[in-house]
Amino acid sequence: MPLSALFSQTPLWVFALLALLVWLGIKRLQARTTPLTRVWMVPAVFIVWGVSGLFARSGAPIDIAAHWFAGAVLGGALGAWSLSPASLRFDHRNRLVHQPGSVLPLLRNLAIFLGHYVLQVIAATQPHLRDSAMGWDVYVSGLSAGYFIGWSIRFVLGQRRAPQTDLLASAA
Repeated sequence: MPLSALFSQTPLWVFALLALLVWLGIKRLQARTTPLTRVWMVPAVFIVWGVSGLFARSGAPIDIAAHWFAGAVLGGALGAWSLSPASLRFDHRNRLVHQPGSVLPLLRNLAIFLGHYVLQVIAATQPHLRDSAMGWDVYVSGLSAGYFIGWSIRFVLGQRRAPQTDLLASAA
């Protein structure tokens, strides 16, 4: 299938999601101070998307859950490992966090998105590979949800232990 045909059959919301993930990843290339509520946007999207992978599959529920959980365990370990709470500064009074710049969020967003996209394309264009592609997509769903659950646990623990930093005064 030519790329033009592939892209023309891709729903517009997929391109919008890709644009959002790229934009958010690019914003993280630079160190910045943001409200805590904004920090939770990407993890929330990926956790919901990952958990929905449990319910959008046909097959034996126990098998699907076992494969999803295997991906989630690996993802959780990667997510916890990827965040160094010592690199964050928290302003508890103003509910702000200062994060260093990093290419990791952009690469992570693209890897998860492309993993899902490629597997969905294979399933749609190669009927004989559909079951295999959807089986791997369960792992990607678990991996992405697990990654952000592990990341979130590490983030919250770091936030609770962090001293108060006045980020409004340091920004002025």
